[in-house]
Amino acid sequence: MKQILLITIAALFSCYGFSQNRAINWAFGDSAGLNFTTEPPTPFLTSIIVYEPSATISDEEGNLLFYTNGRTIWNAAHEVMLNGNFLESGAGSLSTYTQGVIIIPFPDEANKYYVFHQDFGYLKYTVVDMSFEDGLGLVTSKNNIIIEIPSMTEKMQAVRHGNGRDWWLVIEALPGGGIFDLPFTFYEFLITPEGINDPQINEGIVYTDQDAKVYLGQMKFNQQGNILACTNGRSVIIYDFDRCSGYLSHSYTIDSIFVGNNDDEVYGLEFSPNGNLIYITKVGTVGKGILYQYCLTCPEEINGTKEIIYQSHETGDDKKNLGQLQLAMDGKIYLPSIGLTSATSLSVINSPNEIGYICNFDTFSVNIGDKKVKLGLPNMPNYNLGVMEKSGCDTIGTTAVNNINKNAIQLYPNPAHNYIYLKHAPQGIVQIHIADIYGKEVLYFNQQSTDVINISTLPSGLYFIIITQENAMLITQKLVVER
Repeated sequence: MKQILLITIAALFSCYGFSQNRAINWAFGDSAGLNFTTEPPTPFLTSIIVYEPSATISDEEGNLLFYTNGRTIWNAAHEVMLNGNFLESGAGSLSTYTQGVIIIPFPDEANKYYVFHQDFGYLKYTVVDMSFEDGLGLVTSKNNIIIEIPSMTEKMQAVRHGNGRDWWLVIEALPGGGIFDLPFTFYEFLITPEGINDPQINEGIVYTDQDAKVYLGQMKFNQQGNILACTNGRSVIIYDFDRCSGYLSHSYTIDSIFVGNNDDEVYGLEFSPNGNLIYITKVGTVGKGILYQYCLTCPEEINGTKEIIYQSHETGDDKKNLGQLQLAMDGKIYLPSIGLTSATSLSVINSPNEIGYICNFDTFSVNIGDKKVKLGLPNMPNYNLGVMEKSGCDTIGTTAVNNINKNAIQLYPNPAHNYIYLKHAPQGIVQIHIADIYGKEVLYFNQQSTDVINISTLPSGLYFIIITQENAMLITQKLVVER
């Protein structure tokens, strides 16, 4: 059976492998474009105009398909796509929603794409089908309301499900309609071949920064998809994320960013390609714009690893505000640095895996063809992220995790170490059966459904867990134990 399992995993990699080229073209700012097939990237003229939110998608060969500012969709010929205008997106034609739009491929249809866009408290989606108009695409459905989230922040991001096919779309919302001293709320939509599922709702940490604009700024997954970071006014909140269940749990709060003047907020953030470092920008609306680096894997506590990589001028015509951060397929992190008017070049972190000044930050060194950019760069999820090997959801058809909704029973974390938990399980005694990959039962016990499940006696490996209550099946799935 072990050999069959390995063959199955190899087959899944073959079926759900991904090209490096989905994010090879960027369209942003005022008619700016970059193509990353060259070093440095080659600028090209686009039709987009936007202050902050944008999204671009290419095919697996690197050919530009379309791009959008959340209001209009342009095709590869830089013309408005057929039926691609009048998308409903808040804050006018030049939206200032930080991450107000994102493009997600359909999980099972190669020519179709979701465009998700925010519109004054509503999350909406538009569908693009590239099989029409000789490959230039057609908007077949637009402005479909998914849900109303009155307290929705400007943070929207996506990551592939652990099965390598489906997607999680994640929205952060202010707690309790913006009431202080309550947890943040994360709405997580699982996107499968069957469509967009009802949201799974997770709680983050308590909202306490009453004076900061916590609804602004970026939310990012690391390239590995297991850590989520959110700007939070004057701090950055880091969560562990389970790509199988969608469960997130608070891991750390970076709150050593501001010293002295607190009249500004953090805005941009991005992980290094290896996931060991995180970069954060203080926008510089008040005082200096600052680029910070923190180490997530160093022996010291994270707050103590702060490095100031760059500081802008504080006053005058050359004052620079620092914008969004975005990792490109060349392994470098790019950001706009704008003065009193728009910038006509980007700054770049050339070696973002390196600690301190060795990361090699260059200001205004990336030509964008004399076009202008404000604060935003394309909202790019990791399109290359594939199957999470040896996880509890590394095969398509694991119904226990693929059909999640806000009331579904969930088991987390997975992979696990010493303990696992049940969420949304019915009250009462449950029976827990754990078998090895040969079908031999290695653990069996009864306990309250709300109690922690102790698996500390299990060695590393792949198992099958079945949980029942009064002979009724509650959940069955794979379980990975790591030591």
